[in-house]
Amino acid sequence: MTELEKQLNAPGRDERLSALRALASAPAGERLPGNVNNHIHTTYSFSPYSPSMALYRARQAGLVTAGIMDHDTMAGAREFLEAGRILGMAVTCGVECRADFSGSPFGARRVNNPDQIGVIYMSLHGVPERAFDEVQAFFLPYREPGAAATGRWWKTSTPS
Repeated sequence: MTELEKQLNAPGRDERLSALRALASAPAGERLPGNVNNHIHTTYSFSPYSPSMALYRARQAGLVTAGIMDHDTMAGAREFLEAGRILGMAVTCGVECRADFSGSPFGARRVNNPDQIGVIYMSLHGVPERAFDEVQAFFLPYREPGAAATGRWWKTSTPS
């Protein structure tokens, strides 16, 4: 990994985007129509990649478009959008959360969450930039310290 590539995971957003600008002139991998991944996690979830690094790696892999999909946050979405502009790639931004379906027909089933019965991963794709702050504010109470311990972070009702 080059020094510029390492800077794609630097602590600061501006430093990451600056490194990406410098790397953007490098040739991309072969891009094939339909080579898409609209469910990419970043350091704002559990991935080791910043939004800039994630999109750079997607470009290297030949993706023609990619989407950020972090858990309960839109914190990396603006950087991901800017990274898309720098690299000339179409991007989508969204958020993923876990929803409690207990008391429903899915309450006793494992659907798409291997760890918990009755909990389903839900994705909100295609959040427009003008709604990033509103979505971020909605998820704020679910990210509060202790929310995960109480299970509050994945309840489907609006937090109080």
